[in-house]
Amino acid sequence: MNQMLPRPRFWAQTAAQMKTRFTMFGHTMILMLLYLIATTAAGMVLMVPMFLWLMSTQSETILESMSAGLPTQELLLKLLAETPDWMLLASLFATAGAVGFAAVFYCRKFQKRDLASMGLGREGAFAEYLLGFVFGLVLFGSITAIGVAAGGFRLGAWSPTPARLLIALAALLGCAARGAALELLFRGYYAPSVGARYPVVLALIASTLLPGVLEAADSLLSMTVLNSLLLGLLLGIWVLKRGSLWGACAIHGAWSFVGTFLLDFAEAGSHGTLGLIPVDTDAYRPLLTGGEYGPEASICATVVLLAGLGVVLALRPKDPAEDQSLPEDERPENNL
Repeated sequence: MNQMLPRPRFWAQTAAQMKTRFTMFGHTMILMLLYLIATTAAGMVLMVPMFLWLMSTQSETILESMSAGLPTQELLLKLLAETPDWMLLASLFATAGAVGFAAVFYCRKFQKRDLASMGLGREGAFAEYLLGFVFGLVLFGSITAIGVAAGGFRLGAWSPTPARLLIALAALLGCAARGAALELLFRGYYAPSVGARYPVVLALIASTLLPGVLEAADSLLSMTVLNSLLLGLLLGIWVLKRGSLWGACAIHGAWSFVGTFLLDFAEAGSHGTLGLIPVDTDAYRPLLTGGEYGPEASICATVVLLAGLGVVLALRPKDPAEDQSLPEDERPENNL
């Protein structure tokens, strides 16, 4: 099992540097608190431009809807549909900045850990990131290819305008930043902190369940949760096998970018303005396409992620740590 789920060297560095000695419950509470504070801060930052946008362009719509007695929920949905593209991009960067700052600040200020102990060592960073990015593209590309072959998706013509290309470039940076920030929190702070005291498999499961539920909390009754858990498990094992966080950051970013900004999935042919390549979805085959939740909730994603897990599990550990490098009183009895 040591070969299948190895303890990476940067986890051992965490155990050696970490000044806090919380139980798994304590680290979980800290994780939830950091996530709540960061997302709340990001939301507060976005409230200013959102308010200005509402007052400058949507004030008449709001007044007309209120005078006509339009229910609040319908008004919110109407405003959401009118939200400009830059607000979604701003949300990416605001979340990335807040979550990334919270994770790094806590690790540096309270745990006294350096970036290398968070999985961000400099050696081979570019190659690891590039490998992860390509793997992420292959994953989502395979989901789309299976959906197209099965008749659930139909690709439209690629006709990007300069404005869309500019949005796509900004979105690529935003998705990369947000993906890296979330990985820093869940698999840079939380997983190695838990793994410093508990078996690897327990830290892996905990760091998979929490982000899977938090990220898919608005779609608990769909397959999004299952696929989010499978993706989290894949990312967690990738980190264990490759011995750094760079590749997982890239996979997370590529997955988000392709599914939202490169491919414009739309049910019943109703497309937005963000994606470069329109993808028509068969609304009558939700199991195959994911329905209103998109391809991330489809059986295609489940199949591809299971195959991806098989590939990652077959990788040879790149930078495993010896159990002897852990503090003697913190060393787990076995690696399960």
